[in-house]
Amino acid sequence: MSTEAVQSRIEREREFHNKEFAESERAKINSVYFVTRGSTKWYEKFLAEHAEGRRFLEYGCGPNSYAFWLANKGANGVGIDISDTAIEQMRERSKHRPFPERVAFQRMNAEELEFPDNSFDIICGRAILHHLDLRKSFSEIARTLRPGGHAIFVEPLGHNPVINAYRNRTPDLRTEDEHPLLMSDLTMAKEYFGKIEAQYFHLGGLAAAPLVGMKIFDPVLNLLDGVDRALFNTLPFLRKHAWAVVLVFSAPHK
Repeated sequence: MSTEAVQSRIEREREFHNKEFAESERAKINSVYFVTRGSTKWYEKFLAEHAEGRRFLEYGCGPNSYAFWLANKGANGVGIDISDTAIEQMRERSKHRPFPERVAFQRMNAEELEFPDNSFDIICGRAILHHLDLRKSFSEIARTLRPGGHAIFVEPLGHNPVINAYRNRTPDLRTEDEHPLLMSDLTMAKEYFGKIEAQYFHLGGLAAAPLVGMKIFDPVLNLLDGVDRALFNTLPFLRKHAWAVVLVFSAPHK
């Protein structure tokens, strides 16, 4: 891809997310996003177990940033985002949160990190990698991740035809350049990390989305999430059809 094409892609991402964060567009997303509780809990549990005394980098620190959450868990670090609006919002929020000295926010291209090698114990993000050039971002994550550190991301997968049909019907909710991850992308990550762990979420659980706001939503979602776990454990070929995967990268190649 030419330099001009790369710059155009980056500018499209910045403009889209500036508008999204300024207008709170994600608040309008329909109820299907309420079923992601399982992947969120797994992500939070991992971060909580690894936060104390560690230095973190959060990719994509928009309105749902975990930077303050990590600071409360005893970590310190930096949140970055391509969006000027996101950084302005997070800096303003930091004035009213505990431990503001533990967190800084910088506008930055995640494909070209402005940090020295081996800067972070934890690198994390949710629904961010699929907006990026994966080779560039994997290389930068491996470069800045300390030996013994962990990078963890929650990302959408792009194999399920039903989910892809939903994406095709709702183009205004995403940028033209984003690309849900494929299993080949996970294979490619092995070029940059010695260890990759993947946890898969949200297949049958998506059927609970119409029940959001009803008393039966929680028990039905819990049941369906349990069924999903059993299916992914016993029928591995179904994993790629999950909506989301939690990826943990470690042992970065230097």
